[in-house]
Amino acid sequence: MSDILRAIMISAGILLPVVVLIIVVSMAAVRRGEASVRGEAHEVSSELALHATVHDATIPAAKKPEKPSAAAAAADEISVPNILLFGLILFGLAVLGLFAVSILGHL
Repeated sequence: MSDILRAIMISAGILLPVVVLIIVVSMAAVRRGEASVRGEAHEVSSELALHATVHDATIPAAKKPEKPSAAAAAADEISVPNILLFGLILFGLAVLGLFAVSILGHL
Protein backbone atom coordinates (compact mmCIF):
# COMPACT_ATOMS: atom_id res chain seq x y z
CA MET A 1 0.00 0.00 0.00
CA SER A 2 1.40 3.39 -0.90
CA ASP A 3 2.31 5.85 1.81
CA ILE A 4 -0.18 8.44 0.56
CA LEU A 5 -3.09 5.99 0.68
CA ARG A 6 -2.07 4.88 4.18
CA ALA A 7 -1.88 8.51 5.35
CA ILE A 8 -5.33 9.24 3.92
CA MET A 9 -6.78 6.19 5.70
CA ILE A 10 -5.24 7.25 9.03
CA SER A 11 -6.53 10.82 8.70
CA ALA A 12 -9.99 9.58 7.73
CA GLY A 13 -10.01 7.28 10.75
CA ILE A 14 -9.22 10.25 12.99
CA LEU A 15 -11.56 12.76 11.35
CA LEU A 16 -14.65 10.58 10.91
CA PRO A 17 -15.48 10.24 14.63
CA VAL A 18 -14.85 13.96 15.11
CA VAL A 19 -17.25 14.85 12.29
CA VAL A 20 -19.90 12.47 13.63
CA LEU A 21 -19.56 13.99 17.12
CA ILE A 22 -19.89 17.53 15.72
CA ILE A 23 -23.04 16.56 13.79
CA VAL A 24 -24.64 14.92 16.85
CA VAL A 25 -23.87 17.91 19.09
CA SER A 26 -25.16 20.32 16.44
CA MET A 27 -28.41 18.39 16.09
CA ALA A 28 -28.89 18.40 19.87
CA ALA A 29 -28.23 22.15 20.05
CA VAL A 30 -30.67 22.89 17.22
CA ARG A 31 -33.39 20.78 18.81
CA ARG A 32 -32.86 22.50 22.15
CA GLY A 33 -33.05 25.89 20.43
CA GLU A 34 -36.26 24.91 18.65
CA ALA A 35 -37.78 23.82 21.95
CA SER A 36 -36.73 27.11 23.51
CA VAL A 37 -38.33 29.11 20.70
CA ARG A 38 -41.56 27.14 21.07
CA GLY A 39 -41.51 27.95 24.77
CA GLU A 40 -41.11 24.41 26.02
CA ALA A 41 -39.21 24.00 29.27
CA HIS A 42 -35.91 22.19 29.34
CA GLU A 43 -35.83 18.85 31.05
CA VAL A 44 -35.25 19.48 34.77
CA SER A 45 -35.61 16.98 37.58
CA SER A 46 -38.45 17.64 40.03
CA GLU A 47 -35.98 18.13 42.91
CA LEU A 48 -34.15 20.87 41.03
CA ALA A 49 -37.42 22.49 39.99
CA LEU A 50 -38.61 22.52 43.61
CA HIS A 51 -35.34 24.08 44.75
CA ALA A 52 -35.57 26.72 42.02
CA THR A 53 -39.12 27.72 43.00
CA VAL A 54 -38.25 27.96 46.71
CA HIS A 55 -35.07 29.88 45.96
CA ASP A 56 -36.82 32.26 43.55
CA ALA A 57 -39.48 33.07 46.15
CA THR A 58 -36.84 34.30 48.62
CA ILE A 59 -35.12 36.63 46.13
CA PRO A 60 -36.59 40.13 45.83
CA ALA A 61 -37.84 41.10 42.39
CA ALA A 62 -35.09 42.65 40.32
CA LYS A 63 -35.50 45.52 37.90
CA LYS A 64 -36.18 44.25 34.39
CA PRO A 65 -33.31 44.85 31.99
CA GLU A 66 -33.90 47.34 29.22
CA LYS A 67 -34.50 45.99 25.76
CA PRO A 68 -31.57 46.58 23.40
CA SER A 69 -32.07 48.97 20.53
CA ALA A 70 -32.67 47.71 17.00
CA ALA A 71 -29.17 48.79 15.93
CA ALA A 72 -27.55 46.84 18.76
CA ALA A 73 -29.64 43.76 17.95
CA ALA A 74 -28.62 43.94 14.29
CA ALA A 75 -24.95 44.28 15.23
CA ASP A 76 -25.11 41.26 17.57
CA GLU A 77 -26.87 39.03 15.04
CA ILE A 78 -24.78 36.11 13.86
CA SER A 79 -25.20 35.11 10.24
CA VAL A 80 -24.32 31.86 8.53
CA PRO A 81 -22.02 33.49 5.93
CA ASN A 82 -20.00 35.10 8.75
CA ILE A 83 -19.61 31.74 10.49
CA LEU A 84 -18.57 30.02 7.25
CA LEU A 85 -16.07 32.77 6.47
CA PHE A 86 -14.60 32.56 9.96
CA GLY A 87 -14.34 28.75 9.68
CA LEU A 88 -12.71 29.02 6.26
CA ILE A 89 -10.14 31.49 7.58
CA LEU A 90 -9.35 29.27 10.59
CA PHE A 91 -9.02 26.23 8.31
CA GLY A 92 -6.65 28.11 6.02
CA LEU A 93 -4.53 29.24 8.96
CA ALA A 94 -4.39 25.68 10.29
CA VAL A 95 -3.27 24.32 6.91
CA LEU A 96 -0.63 27.02 6.56
CA GLY A 97 0.59 26.31 10.10
CA LEU A 98 0.88 22.59 9.39
CA PHE A 99 2.65 23.35 6.11
CA ALA A 100 5.16 25.55 7.98
CA VAL A 101 5.75 22.82 10.58
CA SER A 102 6.30 20.31 7.77
CA ILE A 103 8.82 22.56 6.04
CA LEU A 104 10.68 23.18 9.29
CA GLY A 105 10.77 19.44 9.94
CA HIS A 106 12.43 18.79 6.57
CA LEU A 107 15.16 21.39 7.01
